[in-house]
Amino acid sequence: MEVEQTADKGAVGALKCPSCGSDMVSDSEYCPRCGRKATLETPKEDKPPRNIRKSLLYLGRDVGLAVLIVVIILGVIYAYTRVWPPMVVIESESMQHGNDATYIGVIDTGDLVLVQAAPQRSDVTTWVQGMATGYMTYGNYGDVIIFKTSSQSTPIIHRPMFYMEWNAATGKFDIPDLDGLPRGLWRATYFNGTVVVTPRGMDGTLRLYQSGWDWNLTTVFDIHAFLGKARSGYVTMGDNNAYRGLTPPSEGNNYDRQYFPRQEDIVGKARGELPWFGLIKLVLYPGETGCCKGWGDSYVPKNSWDSLVLALVMIIATPIVIDISSSLLRKDDQTEGKEKTGEDGSQEAEEPNSIEVKNEDERALKGEQKVDKPPGGSD
Repeated sequence: MEVEQTADKGAVGALKCPSCGSDMVSDSEYCPRCGRKATLETPKEDKPPRNIRKSLLYLGRDVGLAVLIVVIILGVIYAYTRVWPPMVVIESESMQHGNDATYIGVIDTGDLVLVQAAPQRSDVTTWVQGMATGYMTYGNYGDVIIFKTSSQSTPIIHRPMFYMEWNAATGKFDIPDLDGLPRGLWRATYFNGTVVVTPRGMDGTLRLYQSGWDWNLTTVFDIHAFLGKARSGYVTMGDNNAYRGLTPPSEGNNYDRQYFPRQEDIVGKARGELPWFGLIKLVLYPGETGCCKGWGDSYVPKNSWDSLVLALVMIIATPIVIDISSSLLRKDDQTEGKEKTGEDGSQEAEEPNSIEVKNEDERALKGEQKVDKPPGGSD
């Protein structure tokens, strides 16, 4: 028979016989009421009730830590870009390198692009300058800029082909970017048909050879059409727009005639991208181009949707896999610990014997004689 060590209402810590419920004497093996021999057992302690206040404190700590991490990340991004918001969502295909597929390292519809401030002319490298020096971003020469226009609220993200400086004295444009470009890569004429030798006082046409992201086009720019602006600015073109309606190698004029951004119109230049994730925003809030009319809109190449789904699955599955792996590792560690310390049940089996030996030693010290019969029993 076993005895539970329970707390009595009258005496805290009293031992009670599980058979009749009587109080047990701490140094006796027998119940004083029913006379039955019992084995003492150390009870299992109940877990203390959960502290709600402490749980809320832990929750607040975790939330506060998460907010702090987000603030630090945004602070670092802002320190780098000096622009707020520091990212833009690409709403059109004008910078893609093809219409059937998208690529990492190229600006595609649905990409999130980091924007870095470019307040000075020296902060921007044009296509002509990049062609001369070998400087490339996003699969083509020169920088990609984000600029504001008066015709629409959403900024435009295109590549600056060259920068024209207005010469008030001559009423024409100077294009110093061409100074570093080999003559075999460009040809210009004045409005009267004379060939330009030095790119100053230009008022006619300019041809750039090996233009386009595959460097197999010749783009013709009508400089004369910009004279009415009477100010300096960038002539821009979308990488994908350059091929619109053309079968290379061929000659075209698909640059941005409607835009001529000044330096103060530049929001910044593209620096880094997070591919595909901007599609989530375009599904929830379509852009001015109409993209996207729903998940899987054919306006966006299929491989972008597939890549986004795969990325979302990996993001969701990764913490679950880590949590399961951690639980399995903890379980293995606990099992190994029990095997080393003998917590497989042997200690529980030895506890009653150790208690009985202790009681016998105490009786021996008191001069008591061990009696195998219960008190009050017959000879």
